[in-house]
Amino acid sequence: AKISLGEYGLLTDIAPDKVQPGTLIKANNVSFFNGTIQKAPGTIKWNSSALGAGIVAAHDWRPSSVISRMIAVTSDGNIYRGFDRVFGSAINSTISSVLTPNCLFVEGGKEDANNTRKLFLYTDGLTNPYVLSGDGTAFATISKPNTDWSGNNFPKVGVVHRNRLWAFAGQISYASDTGDHENFQTANFTEAVYPGEGGELRGAFVFKGRLFAFKDGGFIYILNDENSSDANWYWQKLGSNFGLAAPNAIAEVLDDMMAGNTTGTINSYAASDKLGSVEAGDIIQELQFESFLRGNTSKNGITEQHLLYYAEKKVLFATYRSAYYTYNDMLLMFDFGLNGRIRPAFWIKGSPQCLALYKDANQIQRPMYGDKDGYLHLMDAEDRLEGSTSYTGEFQIPHVDFSHMGDGFSSAEKHFDFLAVHYTPESSGNLSCDYFIDGRFVETLTFSMIQYDRPKLGVLTLDTDRLRQPNQETCIRELAGTGRTFSARFYNSGSNQSFQIPAITVYFRGGGDKAQES
Repeated sequence: AKISLGEYGLLTDIAPDKVQPGTLIKANNVSFFNGTIQKAPGTIKWNSSALGAGIVAAHDWRPSSVISRMIAVTSDGNIYRGFDRVFGSAINSTISSVLTPNCLFVEGGKEDANNTRKLFLYTDGLTNPYVLSGDGTAFATISKPNTDWSGNNFPKVGVVHRNRLWAFAGQISYASDTGDHENFQTANFTEAVYPGEGGELRGAFVFKGRLFAFKDGGFIYILNDENSSDANWYWQKLGSNFGLAAPNAIAEVLDDMMAGNTTGTINSYAASDKLGSVEAGDIIQELQFESFLRGNTSKNGITEQHLLYYAEKKVLFATYRSAYYTYNDMLLMFDFGLNGRIRPAFWIKGSPQCLALYKDANQIQRPMYGDKDGYLHLMDAEDRLEGSTSYTGEFQIPHVDFSHMGDGFSSAEKHFDFLAVHYTPESSGNLSCDYFIDGRFVETLTFSMIQYDRPKLGVLTLDTDRLRQPNQETCIRELAGTGRTFSARFYNSGSNQSFQIPAITVYFRGGGDKAQES
């Protein structure tokens, strides 16, 4: 029986007799690019020397078409500016005694042709917004903050919308002068967002040209700004059960807006053109691995959650925290590359505190993350190393009874003879396999992931001749055992070891029948 892999992702909250054979009951550090299961790509450290504390915010700042600077904010309140993969000394020191991953950057400025681009930093309500003008050497507080902002009432978040920089403090929305994004005192706009309802405004996001605001308590609002005069703008309530977990826990994904919610899962907001019509759906519940998620993560991490969409690979990342950890240490990866199907997996490697995009040498926006140790990691690297550390990639197929092959297979005893792994050679290491019959561990097998080379006259040798390309190979090992169901867990963890597997084949015989494959 051939079992195709890579078409489904993790699926755990379903009765065993209803599981499709190609789904996974374990999917750690794997991806589904090109219709196969592969070991998840590694990362490259942007900075070889660690900053003095964990990175809580990062931004690939490009004040002009020829200038690129990497900006990083650390948990001890310092801001760093770097280029050529080196950070210098802090350009701002201790803007707050403690900062969290709820800090966020907003690009603005350029209000007219003569103004420079500006990078704004919001500190989750700990300070007034900061600004970096052009290729400046230090951030400064904005020149004209609103007079409301002081003490415990500094803005938590902001966005650019309708040619204004917006800020949200307490239960009030503020918008700058259209001609000066630092001016919240004159020619500005101020509007309370359903005052008295719920807690503080937690997040804001622009989706399809509309401004959404999220408030503690699960409330979501949309700005009705259809009128040409801002005097006639007002906030409209959309719902009371769309709680946003953290300011950065929201992203635009294809034609949708997705957000981490206060229950620990992720909502999909299918917005329509009709004012105020928003449908919410829990994608983790829909993908049927919510119980598994809750059993393997801590809700303490969602208050600092980040979501990021990687458009080049059609992948959404969300940061999560393992139980008993004090920092976020994993990513939940959703692959949208297969039409009509989302394929999830866990990436349990590194310590992603914040997520951001950077532009590579080919002008492609790629993901990066700042870790708890002061390093910035460029993701989607060819090497299978997290910085310089190896990691385990593993997946397990469900306990298959082969009922998909026809009536009678589910209850029938099977004599398991061979297991074949079909793979594309891309690693010098081996792939280990623990297999189970009727839920009982039997033994560990080893499959080579190298290119098979039988000496033949006139055949080009891989890595010797550029004309030869790796083809799909098959490695077969004997099985020993009889039972109704079969499961296998595949894994490797050596330095730069990888795998790319489109399918496996399980050879078995029914009672008294010859070996069969279908």
